[in-house]
Amino acid sequence: MVPIYVQNVKKNINSTMKPATILEMEYKELQKATKDGKHEYHCFYFATINSKTPKLRTVVLRALDKDNNTLSFHTDLRSNKVKEIQSNKNVSALFYDKKRRVQIRLQGKAQLDENSNKLKKIWSSMRPESKLCYMGPFAPGERLDQFQPNLPNHNAQNITSQNNKKGYEKFCRVTIYLKSLDWLQLEHSGHRRIYFSFDKDSKPVWIAS
Repeated sequence: MVPIYVQNVKKNINSTMKPATILEMEYKELQKATKDGKHEYHCFYFATINSKTPKLRTVVLRALDKDNNTLSFHTDLRSNKVKEIQSNKNVSALFYDKKRRVQIRLQGKAQLDENSNKLKKIWSSMRPESKLCYMGPFAPGERLDQFQPNLPNHNAQNITSQNNKKGYEKFCRVTIYLKSLDWLQLEHSGHRRIYFSFDKDSKPVWIAS
């Protein structure tokens, strides 16, 4: 008997599908993940390069623009990842959907949005509880003598205009401009893998898994 999870994968993706159809399906899943906190793609791994070694962390997918092949997340301007992007814009991202057994690896260049009309609108629409993350006294990664919660001395219901301004000054949007997407689906009958390049006139290529 074929396991249910394998049956579900076969219903979603089959060997006769064209690469363009598969890419469109994955973009739809990524789009869902920007709104659904329980989606497998809602959180993903984001890698940068510092002067010596790769650095990896989990971030939350906030936006996808399939027409321009970009995706975005939010971060604290004081974080090391921002410094690493400023030094080297080449980045990588990894998503994995364990229910569909699909992995996508992305390569691209990151761009920082530190203050724009669009960023101001995003900040204004955020929940007060989310804004508190950018109002802590310590920079992410800063060393402490002992544990201290990195939160302000006020709660989400008592954010003053001054607190709000200080939080916004630390708020940043990172947009990844995709150069390529490596798609892999795990399958008992043989894993399937496609490489998509977003260079002009490039075509998707089936590759060995």
